[in-house]
Amino acid sequence: MPGQLLDGFIRGLLYVAIALGLTIVFGMLRLVNFAHGAFYIIGAYVGLVVTEHVGLLAGIIAAPIAVALFAIAFDFALLRRFYDKEPTAQILVTFGVAIVVEETLRLIFTGTTRTYVVPAWVQGSLNLGFTQYPTYRIAFGLGVIVLVIAVWLFIQRTNYGLIVRAGVRDRTMVQLLGGNVRQASTVIFALGAALAGLVGAAASPIYSIDPGKGFEFLVPSFVVVVIGGLGSFWGAVLGGLLVGELQSLTTLFLPAASDLVIYVAMALVLLVKPSGLFGESEVIRG
Repeated sequence: MPGQLLDGFIRGLLYVAIALGLTIVFGMLRLVNFAHGAFYIIGAYVGLVVTEHVGLLAGIIAAPIAVALFAIAFDFALLRRFYDKEPTAQILVTFGVAIVVEETLRLIFTGTTRTYVVPAWVQGSLNLGFTQYPTYRIAFGLGVIVLVIAVWLFIQRTNYGLIVRAGVRDRTMVQLLGGNVRQASTVIFALGAALAGLVGAAASPIYSIDPGKGFEFLVPSFVVVVIGGLGSFWGAVLGGLLVGELQSLTTLFLPAASDLVIYVAMALVLLVKPSGLFGESEVIRG
């Protein structure tokens, strides 16, 4: 049971890391981004290729950089034309890009499931007193916690973070006061993509990779965002941990319902509080 709870916590942190990118992009741009799973899987494959030639640490560093550059190109070439469009148009264009990315990766790498080889120092398991637990999973969890703190500090303590929070409320006023909302939008979109790419590379030694893995993690991450509240930073954190634990515990007691339970939880939250647990206030107000 303690090991199952820890599994749920680690999986929840994975959802948190993915959902944070969705949250900050939605909070700033009001963009429903179904290509976010594609960013995850691009990062996973970039990390795989670099890891095989240089090492895991280099792969984890290269993945978010490559994905951020891809996101900037995507934003300039296509996506910024849809910032002010209806959500349906945003969903269609980002979903289309996600399909193209998945099929391109399938052509390059085939559909075979791949795994990373992790360094010797994170192989094996640690004795936590109440259970033995894989060393790499613990390192991954600690890394995500550091990442969450870093993103929060970015939003709260930097000029771009200030523009993000102000731009959500009134983009025109920020521009009149001298804030470059367009540049900030590109930076925020690239940051959200980089977060997905980073977690794609870092999580793949645990969950393995294949071209469809991006969609596999994208859908629960959207559930996390809805449960936590669209645009809410701490809502994404709480929602991710909640979804991870629900899935893990349901797998233990009723495996067939492990996927269903998160949608039931989402429906219950929306019935009680349609705006989600934290609404939009956290990204906007800090």
